[in-house]
Amino acid sequence: MRKLLLASAIMSSSVSASLMAAPVINEVDSDNPGTDTAEFVELYDGGAGNTSLDGYALVFFNGSNDTSYMTIDLSGQVTDSNGYFVVCGDAANVVNCDLDVSPDSNLVQNGADAVALYQAAASQFPNGSAITTNNLIDALVYDTNDGDDSGLLPLLNTGQPQVNEGGAGDKDSHSNQRCGERVARNTDGYQQLVPTPGTVNACGGVDPDPEPTLGECGDPTVEGYALISAVQGNITDISNDASPLSGQKVIVEAIVTADLQGGTLANGDASYQYSGFWLQEEASDSDGNDNTSEGVFVYDYRNVVNVGDKVRLMASVAEFNNATQLKSVDELVVCSSGNDLPTAASVTLPVASLEALEAVEGMRVQTNQELIVSDLFGTGYGFGNYGQFVVSSKLHYQPTEIALPGSAEALAAAEARPLDVLLVDDGVSASYPSFIPFPDDSGFSADNPMRIGYRVRDLEGVMHGWRNNYTVIPSNLTIDPTAPRTLEPVISEEADLVVVGMNVLNFFNGDGQGGGFPTSRGAPSYDAFTMQTDKIVAALTAMNADVVALMEIENDGYDANSAIQDLVAALNTQQQPGNEYRFVNPNVDAIGSDAISVGLLYRSAKLSPTGETVILNSDNSPVDENGDPLFIDDKNRPSLIQSFDYQGETFTLSVNHLKSKGSACNEANEGQDGQGNCNLTRTKAAQALTQFLATQPTGVETDKVMILGDLNAYSQEDPMQVFYGDGFTNLKYTDKASETKPFSYSFSGFLGSLDHALASDGLVEHVVSVDAWHINSVEDSMVDYLTEANGQSYNSVDNYASADAFRSSDHDPIVVGLRFENSAPMLKEDIPTLSLTGLDQEVELDLGEYFVDANGDELTYQVQGLPAGFSVSDEGVITAELSDASFDHLPATVSVTVSDGRDSVNTEFDIVDNRPQPSPWQRIIDFLTWLLGLIFGRF
Repeated sequence: MRKLLLASAIMSSSVSASLMAAPVINEVDSDNPGTDTAEFVELYDGGAGNTSLDGYALVFFNGSNDTSYMTIDLSGQVTDSNGYFVVCGDAANVVNCDLDVSPDSNLVQNGADAVALYQAAASQFPNGSAITTNNLIDALVYDTNDGDDSGLLPLLNTGQPQVNEGGAGDKDSHSNQRCGERVARNTDGYQQLVPTPGTVNACGGVDPDPEPTLGECGDPTVEGYALISAVQGNITDISNDASPLSGQKVIVEAIVTADLQGGTLANGDASYQYSGFWLQEEASDSDGNDNTSEGVFVYDYRNVVNVGDKVRLMASVAEFNNATQLKSVDELVVCSSGNDLPTAASVTLPVASLEALEAVEGMRVQTNQELIVSDLFGTGYGFGNYGQFVVSSKLHYQPTEIALPGSAEALAAAEARPLDVLLVDDGVSASYPSFIPFPDDSGFSADNPMRIGYRVRDLEGVMHGWRNNYTVIPSNLTIDPTAPRTLEPVISEEADLVVVGMNVLNFFNGDGQGGGFPTSRGAPSYDAFTMQTDKIVAALTAMNADVVALMEIENDGYDANSAIQDLVAALNTQQQPGNEYRFVNPNVDAIGSDAISVGLLYRSAKLSPTGETVILNSDNSPVDENGDPLFIDDKNRPSLIQSFDYQGETFTLSVNHLKSKGSACNEANEGQDGQGNCNLTRTKAAQALTQFLATQPTGVETDKVMILGDLNAYSQEDPMQVFYGDGFTNLKYTDKASETKPFSYSFSGFLGSLDHALASDGLVEHVVSVDAWHINSVEDSMVDYLTEANGQSYNSVDNYASADAFRSSDHDPIVVGLRFENSAPMLKEDIPTLSLTGLDQEVELDLGEYFVDANGDELTYQVQGLPAGFSVSDEGVITAELSDASFDHLPATVSVTVSDGRDSVNTEFDIVDNRPQPSPWQRIIDFLTWLLGLIFGRF
């Protein structure tokens, strides 16, 4: 129906001028489709206009307990020139909204509930306030097909009814609108009609403009007929992209280009999908304006249509989550079927402005370039929740990963990404769909993952709007699994020592005996903890490190039931004998006061701790110019510092987890330069750490120092500049790194490194490889250890966890290969020939006298080819107990291999028979003796 003026002529003649100016509640929309993002409350002063609302407050009451749940202070506000004032949750979805308040969605509860207008201070109505009629100006008690709430009805005049927003059969598309006499606290005149925020209510009566009729297919002359381009409008400002025909009823005729009214998914499950379809004008009906879209979404699942149908329909124009749509379809006819689809519009990323994407909203589109999966979190709901992922023309890196904070380059990087993203959606609007058709038709699974870095070709589909995102629902899509999973990190073959830094994402083990779940963090059940353990152990086993620095492990000490003991025990079940791990025990009950801490594991057969185990905290921190500690340990986790001895070489390792960017630290201009919260706290911690390490705190004198861990700072931020200035090198940005643009974390569609390995000059020369093993940051959280079966806290379809390394954390581990220069054993002089002179000879040959090792390494000896009766000791001493058999295979050449554990040298020496030879007469006598023995032996 066309809107009718609430003419003052229908008002009671007894209403005074002062009453006419008093505002009342004129319209309330408490229920919309989906997440209720277009809810509003409209006040009306009777047409006086520009009425001050100082001293007024809107109070919202919940029918579940008949107390208030929200109060909005109207002081400082005025009605518009026509007398209207609109309060809404999201002005992007409500035209004529004067006051946009939080939250954006589900602002007004659906009912049975109430909204009341008081001439009183808002402070008098804290949440939980009971209803009162003191200073009450007007009220509406309403529902959406619910029973009456007797506890709220006293807000109304005696005998006045509770109002049902679903009274006309369409609670989602109607609002409650005051019609008839404007008497405060009276509700008997309310009607349920298409919303009219900030304009005249669409009340019933004599309609001077009768509702249009659908007309015949192909007839553009009927009242209300409109081209889709007119419905979408000529949009030149992305902040004002609502349809100019919003709220009006129109007749359109176009081709169905996509049908997602509901149906069967690829795995056979039924889904209501988007509960609608898309229409697009034929080329002949295009308006030729590149700024206007020729396509639109129709929210309708009652009328059966098919792709290729030309349909004619009558529906209302509306906005939903920033997308123009047609809804409340009154009539629909199929004019013809099997029509060719309109040609898809070409979209190239990045776009010059978002208006370029708005101009194809609702249309068929195709990309003419290879795109890359750049994010799995999408709109904040994520890949698993709504089956969405983000594609871009390239991967985007955190501005402060690649440029100094506040620099022109950093600002340009931040501004570039919004113009280089498209959402790709599975076409199912339900959260946690049972089947996600990516990366291919077999569907997402633990062993068929979606990963950042996959390439996307042949993307074609319809463009849909979703809040501030533009979404392609594909009809044709090819995803190439480039940048696939790898089974182990990149480690140089030259490395003889491997050091790893790994965030274990709140590894909490309950009471250490299988109970005590849920814990304050981490796994909510023992089954979840078992899966978490299996994934972390799988990752650590594949990395095969000699030293492991841990972050985010439970800070519960080091006894038999501690988290670190639990992890080491599980890890050692996967190790070969002699390769087991131990943990560094600093002999304290906890490291600092945080729930999580850092830890250190090492293979005792490979290297050994040396010197003191030291913890840097506020008590022993270097101080600033005011005498205050630089290292604040109730923000940063204390640093664990240990020196190690490896075959005569010593180095010191500092394990760190600095303050996150999440919660604030009350610093000046906090977060305004792109470095997030607590940048100053982290910067001071970096100063403290380098100054403290310079004092050789473990008591071991070494120029080989590594700072390892989650520093919560991207590579160009202030804390990192402190490290660089004090002589530490970021190993991920050296020629030993496995990638030119390293990263270990993904956040809001940007990649970056929060996890670092920094080395002093004395250690850098020993680095032979550096890798961020991408097992976590590029994987979706659906494959982590939490599932709906083991205790996650929300309803979903999630059974994707597998006992493998992937998504064992949200940070990638950093893997550093080291090689310490070694002097191989050398042969000082040739080993002389060993001459055997008789059975009574004493044999002893010390091989150690012939070899030297410049490093003083302990040598091992392998000897092959020794005759019978010979043996060699671990120290390389050859001895023999000679017998006739010892001489049977002489002369013999003996091979000797001498090793220092890393390098070896080979040589040979001879053993000969040098016994005295008998005289000729003695040989004759020996022959005759033998012959006589042979003769008489036969008889």
